[in-house]
Amino acid sequence: MTASTTIRPLADSDSLEALTTLLHRAYAPLGAAGMNFTAVDQSVEVTRERVQRGPCFVAEQGGALVGTATVNGMFDPNRQGFARVSPWFFRRDVAHVQQYAVDPECQGLGIGAKLRAACEDWARTHGHHAIALDTAMPATHLRERYRRAGFAEVAQLQRDGKHYRSVIMVKPLAGVTVAPHDDDAEHHAALVRTLWASFEARDWAGARALFADDAHLYWIASGEHLDDADAIIRVNAIYPEGWAIHVHEVTPMADGRVHSLVQVNHGDGRFFAHSLWRFAAGRIVDVHETWGQFEAPPAWRTAEAIGAYRREGGA
Repeated sequence: MTASTTIRPLADSDSLEALTTLLHRAYAPLGAAGMNFTAVDQSVEVTRERVQRGPCFVAEQGGALVGTATVNGMFDPNRQGFARVSPWFFRRDVAHVQQYAVDPECQGLGIGAKLRAACEDWARTHGHHAIALDTAMPATHLRERYRRAGFAEVAQLQRDGKHYRSVIMVKPLAGVTVAPHDDDAEHHAALVRTLWASFEARDWAGARALFADDAHLYWIASGEHLDDADAIIRVNAIYPEGWAIHVHEVTPMADGRVHSLVQVNHGDGRFFAHSLWRFAAGRIVDVHETWGQFEAPPAWRTAEAIGAYRREGGA
């Protein structure tokens, strides 16, 4: 008789060494087939970092860990620039399942489905409209398994250092009437987050792919126009080095545009850009952008003169 299986959150008392060994066992056949998934040989430190991205669920059977899945919401373009490989990772309405594994000796018993259900419940509770995962394109048996579970392929990507291309698969959660797609408001906002993350990484090819060929950028304060995508990329690529971008806000607007506010630190200077973005066919086609520079306020503006007034840093 097979022992009963319990699905629960990872506990502080659980061994990350045991969890890492489980991942190695589950992903070994994929590694043997030439697909160098991270979980094939990841360290305990990598396991720890990945389970900290969001809730980690484990399947326990007879006191042993026999399965696991970690789920998280949108990646942060400021801290997780690696997610710029696809805008799907920067949507606020899509949760992501990672390091999803079942011990080979326990596969075929429905444990994977129970772990996935726990992830879907978490995503639904936290306001997500869909759940996503990605896998190797050559892993056709996994792609078919996920299709049967309700996932559809929405994008392909190439991760750094991987010997294979990956496919992103998305499943709308129960109650969602319109499935997320790559030309809706959330995806437009995700494109902008991806662009800023690509600029920060100096990933010019990745940034260029987000623009329509005839995209237009207008710098309002200086009256400058850049009239195609190549010029937009070039002006950023040749800008004097030493700058760093921090994304403060990216928000879809009711009229179909997206607004973003970013801060650029360059030497002793702090610069801010308000940008209004337009889209067509899943690409950026127009940007109106206003830049400003941080400067100390004039001496006459004080709490004594104004009342309810303060300055950053308490000055």
